[in-house]
Amino acid sequence: MKNWTLRQRILASFTVIIAIMLLMVVVSYSRLLKIETSQEAVRDDAVPGVYLSSMIRSAWVDSYLQTIDIIGLRDDKTFTNTDKNDYKSFEARIEQQMANYEKTIHGQADRMEFDNFKAAHINYNKVLAQVLERVEANDLPGANQLLEEQLTPIWTEGRMKLNDIITENKNVSDRATAAIDEAVLSAKISMAVSLLIAILAAGLCGLLLMRAIMAPMQRIVDILETMRDGDLSKRLNLERKDEFGAVETGFNDMMTELTALVSQAQRSSVQVTTSVTEIAATSKQQQATATETAATTTEIGATSREIAATSKDLVRTMTEVSTAADQASVAAGSGQQGLARMEETMHSVMGAADLVNAKLAILNEKAGNINQVVVTIVKVADQTNLLSLNAAIEAEKAGEYGRGFAVVATEVRRLADQTAVATYDIEQMVREIQSAVSAGVMGMDKFSEEVRRGMFEVQQVGEQLSQIIHQVQALAPRVLMVNEGMQAQATGAEQINHALVQLGDASSQTVESLRQASFAIDELSQVAVGLRSGVSRFKV
Repeated sequence: MKNWTLRQRILASFTVIIAIMLLMVVVSYSRLLKIETSQEAVRDDAVPGVYLSSMIRSAWVDSYLQTIDIIGLRDDKTFTNTDKNDYKSFEARIEQQMANYEKTIHGQADRMEFDNFKAAHINYNKVLAQVLERVEANDLPGANQLLEEQLTPIWTEGRMKLNDIITENKNVSDRATAAIDEAVLSAKISMAVSLLIAILAAGLCGLLLMRAIMAPMQRIVDILETMRDGDLSKRLNLERKDEFGAVETGFNDMMTELTALVSQAQRSSVQVTTSVTEIAATSKQQQATATETAATTTEIGATSREIAATSKDLVRTMTEVSTAADQASVAAGSGQQGLARMEETMHSVMGAADLVNAKLAILNEKAGNINQVVVTIVKVADQTNLLSLNAAIEAEKAGEYGRGFAVVATEVRRLADQTAVATYDIEQMVREIQSAVSAGVMGMDKFSEEVRRGMFEVQQVGEQLSQIIHQVQALAPRVLMVNEGMQAQATGAEQINHALVQLGDASSQTVESLRQASFAIDELSQVAVGLRSGVSRFKV
């Protein structure tokens, strides 16, 4: 029975109880059948027999009393038709009741008593007919003698037979009633015994079933209490081959899976903590890089503003050069008399050309500085892009906890790409400025050479005046070209300044993104600490 399953135990318990109940039903049904048999005997035999035999006896007595009345009691001794009809009525009653009674005969003793009465009845009718014939013949003494000697003994015998019949039917009724009482008592006893046995069997089966269930359930509860305290090393050992054995196998498998899951969670918590630390270091490094980028952007802005101011000075200088060239042309057109003023003007032009060369040299140097700064920005942007890539990798390692930081890393990478694009634009503009400055330097060199040559030719006077005028006129387009170059340089400086403003905004956004990343790292660190403290309570 130890190897029985719970289903088999429950079915066995119900089978025992149902078997006892069926036994009780069978016993009760047998008693009911006996009661029904006795009841049928009372209904179909005893009660009708007593009633009909009483009716026969009543008619039997009435017939005899009528005969006595006719013979000796009435004053009128004649035998009338009314008397004949009465006798016929008595006889019809007796015959009818006897026929009815014969239908209720079931026992052999009752049949013998009834047959004896029928024989007495036949003899009685024969003697009664003789008595009535003598009464009808007015032979009353003979009728009276026949009454006393033959009819009365036969009638008395018939009445005794009827009494025996009534007694027999009463005995049948008493036996049936006693059988009913006995069957009822037996049914009560059997039902009480069966009910007691059923209660005892149900209690015993319930006790065995409860012991079969409660013992392993208590072990399961103890294991669950141990689990609640964080100890996952315990396992169920019910030593059962029933449903609790399946529960034991499933529970132990679940504990094994849960132990592996908790172990993995502990390792993951350590890995998450390490990743958060690395991400925090990367974020601080990116923040420092962004701060450096902002400082570099500020420096580039100052340099750009200096370039813009220098470009404005160059534009004013070239305007003065253009004015001087116009004046030289007018002076050359005025003839020989303006040679002295022309020479003086050429000295002024030489000074202005030297000043322009000096300004262009400064502008070229500043453009070189800008180029170095642009190279630094490119390096910073590349480093920022690399750091954002590392941050994205660390966020991917962190899984769900690093999703927010992954978004921040993506934003930092996008800002780094924008910085690289803006830096590339600045580099292109600086190259254009350097090209313009180089062209301006070449133009000013040529201009200076022409001025020197003009001074030499002015000293030769006279015949070279037309050539001087031609050279001065040829100088005007070159001055215009230099002026256009200066204007382009000023425009480039403004564009650089605008790009630097955008770069400053991008740096501010980068710093803000890194600040948000720091907040996300702090929250992720708190989550990692909570995860680690949550899984550290489990013993695997």
